[in-house]
Amino acid sequence: MVGRQPDGWRLKFHLMPPEGWLNDPNGLCQFRGQYHIFFQYQPEDPRGTGKTPRLWGHYAGPGLTKLRFEGIPFEQNELDRNGSYSGSALVEDGKLQLFYTGNIRLPGEYDYIHDGRESNTIRIVSNDGLHFGTKELLLRTADYPSDCTRHVRDPKVWKENGNYYMVLGARLKEEKGAVLLYRSSDLKRWEFLKCITTGEAFGYMWECPDYFRVGKYALLSVCPQGLGPEEYRYQNVYQSGYFTVTGILEDAPQLGEFREWDYGFDFYAPQTFADDRGRRLLIGWAGMPDAPYENPTAERGWQHALTIPREIVEENGKVLQKPVRELEDLRYGATALTGENSFVLEDGSGEVMLRKSGEDEYPWQIMIGEGLRISGGDGTVCLELSEQWGRGRRVRRARVGKCRKIRLLIDTSMAELYLNGGETVFTARFYPDYSGNRQLEVKLRCPGMEGFGWQLKNMDTGMKTR
Repeated sequence: MVGRQPDGWRLKFHLMPPEGWLNDPNGLCQFRGQYHIFFQYQPEDPRGTGKTPRLWGHYAGPGLTKLRFEGIPFEQNELDRNGSYSGSALVEDGKLQLFYTGNIRLPGEYDYIHDGRESNTIRIVSNDGLHFGTKELLLRTADYPSDCTRHVRDPKVWKENGNYYMVLGARLKEEKGAVLLYRSSDLKRWEFLKCITTGEAFGYMWECPDYFRVGKYALLSVCPQGLGPEEYRYQNVYQSGYFTVTGILEDAPQLGEFREWDYGFDFYAPQTFADDRGRRLLIGWAGMPDAPYENPTAERGWQHALTIPREIVEENGKVLQKPVRELEDLRYGATALTGENSFVLEDGSGEVMLRKSGEDEYPWQIMIGEGLRISGGDGTVCLELSEQWGRGRRVRRARVGKCRKIRLLIDTSMAELYLNGGETVFTARFYPDYSGNRQLEVKLRCPGMEGFGWQLKNMDTGMKTR
């Protein structure tokens, strides 16, 4: 990247690849006082064409805004020669253990759905979080249930009641998404327990499964592929969300209603972990596979980013996503805001936080520059991008009821919008024409609201935002 011109779309407080392509967050954990964020990575292919196998990249550091790029944590071999696909981490007894899918594509005329693909579930261990030992094959395609296609991947492992459990995402031969549940006493030998799915098909594939508890709920998070779009939900080519689940370890687990994590254009493959403060933290890929819109940063040698870490909490029966408190340390230049105000982000990055002061409900609007408009009223919110800024992204909508709290994080070419304390969230990339500077004006037309705006400085990644 040396010698390139300044790139106004590089982000200040979101993790990006130093160069090349980034997608799913993997192996999220805290180990020996350090946060570890792994991710899918193709350093030589910013367009993610698949011409080179998907690797893992690695950030680590003492804080969620103090992370350094550590390179590629392990090399590929015959177990994952066509790609080191997504997976998770388990920290125990002074060891950091990674579990992931090794992708094998056999040469020949195959559809790679029903034949021609091998999916190996692999374990690899580190004593220091940076250097990893020998790969261990735990499960191969022949070990998965016979009603599965060749699409089985993305292990998430946890410990409960003295046993280890693992969920894998699957595509069944009847074109139905599912999660496979396994149990082990030693992390080596795994017993298949059950296939968890819905009565009627809810998409043909469930990727990136995750299971965790928050407040009074147990949640099964999945990424369904193949849902039909609706006006206020399922608007992306693939979705990300969660079911509440009861009795996952019992004979007949019950799934509640599916709710999306994020209603924006650019959110997929989230993963969660617990840190030493007891927080359940979620990070997603601020991107979308097979999306019908552009990501022009590929022309500049890089593509995609991760969302900011979000704390998942349950309050009054609702599951909320809240930006981690560490982001507040990046604030400076506080400005009091009223509902009719303008606020300039001097370097294209900042935060707006508004709260409704009365009970009356009025239509409201926030305009960022000339290309991103967020508007609400009548129980709905709409995020709209201009043709130039959106590069194919135009409109996303959600039902929110009365909107009483708005929190908006803007980072040069990405917005994350949190409504009603994180009950509804939108993530979207956008691409202003930064010529000369990265100033963005935020115009508020929000009757009955007031709050603050801040500038936001760079997080510490050891890299320059050119």
